Amino acid sequence: MLKVTIGCLNSKYIHASLSPWCLMAGIREFAKTDVTANVCESTINADLDVFVQSIDTADVYAFSCYIWNIKQTLYVCQKLKKKCDCKIVLGGPEVAYRAGEVLQKYDFIDFVLSGEGEFNFPKLVDAINLSVDLCCVDGLTYRENGNILSVPEAEYNLTPPSPYCKDFFDNLGGRICYIETSRGCPYRCAFCLSGRCSPLRFFDIDIVKENILLLANSGTKTVKFVDRTFNANSRRANEILGFIKDNYGAKIPQGVCFHFEIAGDILTEETLTALSQMPMCAVQLEIGMQSFNEETLRLINRKTDTQKLIKNIKTLLSFGNMHIHIDLIAGLTGEDIGSFKNSFNIGYNLRAHMLQMGFLKLLYGSDMRENRDKYPCEYSDKPPYEVTSTPWLTREEILSLKNCEDALERLYNSGRFLLTLDYLTQEIGIGPFDVFYDFGNAVRGDKMSLSTYAEKLFEFYKNKCDSEILREKIVCDLLESGAGKDIPHCLKIKDPLYKKAKDELKEQFGKNVSFALLYKTDKAFVVTQDEKTDFFGRKKGKLFKLVK
Repeated sequence: MLKVTIGCLNSKYIHASLSPWCLMAGIREFAKTDVTANVCESTINADLDVFVQSIDTADVYAFSCYIWNIKQTLYVCQKLKKKCDCKIVLGGPEVAYRAGEVLQKYDFIDFVLSGEGEFNFPKLVDAINLSVDLCCVDGLTYRENGNILSVPEAEYNLTPPSPYCKDFFDNLGGRICYIETSRGCPYRCAFCLSGRCSPLRFFDIDIVKENILLLANSGTKTVKFVDRTFNANSRRANEILGFIKDNYGAKIPQGVCFHFEIAGDILTEETLTALSQMPMCAVQLEIGMQSFNEETLRLINRKTDTQKLIKNIKTLLSFGNMHIHIDLIAGLTGEDIGSFKNSFNIGYNLRAHMLQMGFLKLLYGSDMRENRDKYPCEYSDKPPYEVTSTPWLTREEILSLKNCEDALERLYNSGRFLLTLDYLTQEIGIGPFDVFYDFGNAVRGDKMSLSTYAEKLFEFYKNKCDSEILREKIVCDLLESGAGKDIPHCLKIKDPLYKKAKDELKEQFGKNVSFALLYKTDKAFVVTQDEKTDFFGRKKGKLFKLVK
């Protein structure tokens, strides 16, 4: 009997990888020879030597490779090769588009599989078990008589076998879990691989509904759909949303959240209506904007109606029932610092619950990496292959944008300084991009406590506005975000009225109350512990007139 171990190194423990269980399902469904298989998972931050020692001896080891785990996966594979006589198989986007190069560079890797592993991995396992010619395994790259040979990939039009077996749920442990209801993408963006993988196809809708119920009842709090464009087929998207809504609080436990990645500009009125009717916090949406520069979008083959995108995001936010996450990418073709600033300000002013500022990565297999004349830029030769300069952005500007990103994460996406940001951008009139760019480069992404960060924010802007209002905004922000203990000493004022106010507010609201005296308005800003948190994780504060 051939023993197979399927592994994956996740970026964090909270993520439960889907890929090894898909391969396991393929073996159980399609393998024709006598095979026993198991799955082993760990994280890139674990002690990898301990992980290797914990893995049982097997005849075949298979690992899924991505930009975030390739370095650690290669280390594990090399150790396993020394540990026992075995065959090692790699698959996944980080090796599939450079299979020959991987075999040339790493002699401890025996095979690289490209394409859909549920269907071709069982063929490879059977071929190894029977010691037959490997040319029958589609998508396989292998060595033979000192030569590296490759078999073309095959296209499938099938719903793959379900990865959700008893072992999967036994290993899940309440972590974030993933569901795939379609494969491929209708778009061909130059920076992405999804449109290259296979023609877009949808899986059996009844099986999808069964799997939604299984995952929702697994103990997880988040079910992420890995479909690259969930609403590519609006009718189907509406059916899935309706199924979740109709079963929420009954067959689907209250509190489970479903995450979808959508194209915001192709949302139909029917899908918008369906989303507006979803239970509170049952849905979170990730919307890739990438840029608002029309020429940049054209150059990277990104088809986007930007005006409709803006309108639809505003509509989604107006519903107030779901978390909205939007993305921008720095380093795209034709976008200089001024153009990116414009895109950033448009994105920020939408006031989504998260504005992610990513940096272009030149992935193996992407058009941007393979067509250097059309997409000229410099990038790191190490994963995740981030751009370091372009004809439109200097190396220094990209480093400055990194500091801007750090400030965006700490000030806005953390939810900790929203009142302060509103004051600076709306009342003082400083452009959003300028706030994050200027302050981010002043502190340069240095590690520091929240208290020190708040102090530096005050010191940086106190001469550009009313310093007393700024002080109060920062203090109120820290209270609303539950960080009242992190108020820096420079923002505190000794006031003999404080104890009297504290006693009065405790009598009014109970013991669990945080507050600050606001001298500009002669009121107290009060945050009570029984207040519900919003999408930013903040408890809304209230102004309260004290009795003197």
